[in-house]
Amino acid sequence: MADARKDKMTVGSPADGGTRSVSVIVPTYQEVGSLPALIERLDGLRQVGWDLELIIVDDDSRDGTLELIEGLSHDWIQLKVRTEDRGLSTAVMAGLDDASHELLIVMDADLSHPPESIPAFVQSLDAGADFVIGSRYVPGGSTEDGWGVLRWINSKVATVMARPFTKVKDPMSGFLGLHRSTWRGASDLDPVGYKIGLELIVKCRCGNVMEVPIHFSTRRAGESKLTLKVQRDYLVHILRLARWKYPERSSFIPFAIVGASGIGIYAGLLAVLGGLFGNLLGMDLVIVISILLTMCWNFTLDRKLAFWWAKEGQAGLQLLGFIAICAIPVLVNFWVTRTFAVEDQMATPLAGVIGAAIGSALGILFNWGASRFFVFNR
Repeated sequence: MADARKDKMTVGSPADGGTRSVSVIVPTYQEVGSLPALIERLDGLRQVGWDLELIIVDDDSRDGTLELIEGLSHDWIQLKVRTEDRGLSTAVMAGLDDASHELLIVMDADLSHPPESIPAFVQSLDAGADFVIGSRYVPGGSTEDGWGVLRWINSKVATVMARPFTKVKDPMSGFLGLHRSTWRGASDLDPVGYKIGLELIVKCRCGNVMEVPIHFSTRRAGESKLTLKVQRDYLVHILRLARWKYPERSSFIPFAIVGASGIGIYAGLLAVLGGLFGNLLGMDLVIVISILLTMCWNFTLDRKLAFWWAKEGQAGLQLLGFIAICAIPVLVNFWVTRTFAVEDQMATPLAGVIGAAIGSALGILFNWGASRFFVFNR
């Protein structure tokens, strides 16, 4: 009973005594069981002076949502049914595009987000916030009992992963508020999965993000959309945001990691090729072959992880340029490996580790810079 009382708070009329116009965007997929209660509670806000426009963006649920809205015949409710490009984030963007009011609120249909918090969102936006989040983790916010340990851990881990982009305590929330001008200022929107809020904070360049405490309720109808695919999509989304906001670091760090992995690959190749073909090929040829195979390893991973924009280029020409740029560190690697090899015997993996480490240390900044601007030029 206590949780139910938290869901339905007493809401007053707009502070200025007039009306406040707000567009409420609700993405849905098979949420017909939740919509009547949501509409009733939003209508309660309208009854005390809030001019609300409800935009339901449904991903072709075919669950009775269309018939429900048509049966209500409310002129303040707009239903947009999509049969292509479906997904929660793109549904939110479609709703934001269709909104007609200056203040925009995004919320879930499942009543986990209390509509009665909308006035607090408006107050924060009027006070100068670029972006408002309904937060479970600020003073006054709470989560309904029975949420589950695994889901709580998932939320906390996802929040930590979002820390490079925002310091808010609940960036995973889907209860969002923003000005139309903030939305119109977004650039390069490319969301993956369900966390459109983080995408908007970053790509709308929101400097003043405020959090409004909410009670996050367990859904009353329908099924949770939190799946393994959704979690994988979130990881991809974090990677995309990092590449957009921190392109230099997002390129150099993978480049350095790939280079470190190449040291292990090189030592392993020396051990395997030396053991199998050492007497047949000789030390120098084993070293050369090991170096070339390691460079192919590094090139393949660097092209995918460090220079992700280069996939449209010609791989053969890029490989030749990559080898040419790495020529000096490679010669150092060869010389050091040869020097530390046992006299008149095959090069040892330890000699390879020493050679590769010295060559990488000497050339990592040069190799990265030259590769970035000449081989994989953006």
